[in-house]
Amino acid sequence: MQSRTNERDMTAVIPRLRDMQLIRRDPWGEDESHPPLDVPTDEPPVGVTSWLVPGLVMATLGLIGIGRPALWTDELATWGVARSSWSEMFALLRWVDAIIGPYYALVHGWAELAGTSDTALRLPSVLAMAGAAALIGALGARLASPRAGLTAGLLFALLPTSSRFAQEARVYAFVVLCAALATYLLVRAVTRPRLWRWLAYLLAVAALGLLHPIALLLLAAHGWVVLAHYRGRTVGWLLAATVGALPALPLLRLGNQQKSQVAWIPPADVQTLLTLPREIFGVAWVGLLVGLLALFSLPLRRPVATLTAWATVPILGLYAAAQVTPLFLPRYLLFTLPAWALLAGVALGRVHVGLTIGTLAVIIALAVPQQLAIREPDGHSEAGHQLAALIADGYRTGDGVVYGSQDPGGSWVARDTVEHYVPANRRPLDLLATRPQRTGGQLAATECADTARCLGEASRLWIVRLGYHGDAVSGLGEPKEILLRQHYLAGQTWHLPGFTLALVTRRPS
Repeated sequence: MQSRTNERDMTAVIPRLRDMQLIRRDPWGEDESHPPLDVPTDEPPVGVTSWLVPGLVMATLGLIGIGRPALWTDELATWGVARSSWSEMFALLRWVDAIIGPYYALVHGWAELAGTSDTALRLPSVLAMAGAAALIGALGARLASPRAGLTAGLLFALLPTSSRFAQEARVYAFVVLCAALATYLLVRAVTRPRLWRWLAYLLAVAALGLLHPIALLLLAAHGWVVLAHYRGRTVGWLLAATVGALPALPLLRLGNQQKSQVAWIPPADVQTLLTLPREIFGVAWVGLLVGLLALFSLPLRRPVATLTAWATVPILGLYAAAQVTPLFLPRYLLFTLPAWALLAGVALGRVHVGLTIGTLAVIIALAVPQQLAIREPDGHSEAGHQLAALIADGYRTGDGVVYGSQDPGGSWVARDTVEHYVPANRRPLDLLATRPQRTGGQLAATECADTARCLGEASRLWIVRLGYHGDAVSGLGEPKEILLRQHYLAGQTWHLPGFTLALVTRRPS
């Protein structure tokens, strides 16, 4: 009897397999901090430090050297539109740049208050990037931890690309801001649904599409996340995303009629993808390091899946679209940069704080040369300041100037550069222009048909070309080229980043 009792006692502790529940634990402990949707919880605290510090760091870095680099081709387009009248701006948008018309309207209104200096035109981008860094910190704190948010926001602020486009008078900083805002609002809406949160998300999507319709590829990433992890919120998301995207449709239609503006973009291939890290992060080694850190943010729990979709789906979507029409430009994908920073921040939020600080120090060291380079006078690829200095220093009363009106990359760029940077009292006479740029719905100036009559007897002519030209006269256009070769002697030629400058003198009678 005692033997049977002992046997029963020994076997009673073995559970039946059908009653056994296997507990699978996340080794990082994130399942406990992010319970299922059906379990009501208090929202995790974000903390002021997580968003305020990255925002201030980004604003500081954006302001350092903001006015030193000369405006380049795209920024000169912004400058030209900002100083035009409203009627001239809308007439121009009928033929060029309609797809970013809302940004032009925004910067036009800003310029009426702040002016059109390089610093004034770039300041809104600095504020937008600082706002994006703050949102990255807040989103990281909400999805992972305050430390992860702070790390991600700082990492984003320290990237050379963030500074580069914070100091660019173009739309891209605003696109990054709207992408971060839309994703933050989506997270709030799917985890704690309220009508006003869906409306806020709708407005963020609308702003994103109006500023740059291509950035609506972010919705593909959002849709994947909702269907995979928040299926019960599908209807709410679908309605908000669809209505939010509608305002961008007229811009897409107008942009489709202006396809010539993207015809210069090369076809996308495997090599394009291989160079993407350098283009997006500013330094190839920084991109590689951030990418490796992103891998350590796995496993794909719900929060990290959101970030992974944001980082990768738009890239794949634009690459697929580029097989049909040339659209694949790395700067079109800058709105994925916050996601990469957040993935790296999540990984660094899991390790010892000393390793986190060390990694950020390595990124700073790798980024410093590029951070310095983008703040050089030709840091935006065109040496407008040097060009203007050469002309102003060598100017003589009565000098004229001839531009390469057929130069690839922008027949209007050389004229804008000279007009913007050369002082009026040292500026050569634009002898061939009969109608200014950005008038009558035309981007470039209209030039005199009778070249010989308009040039007259000018004893010296400056030739300003966009790009590198071994012979500054070659390719100017047949009437100008023939006349200059017959009546002028070649003088000095300067090859500057983005420009070719030459001075010719009239042959003796």
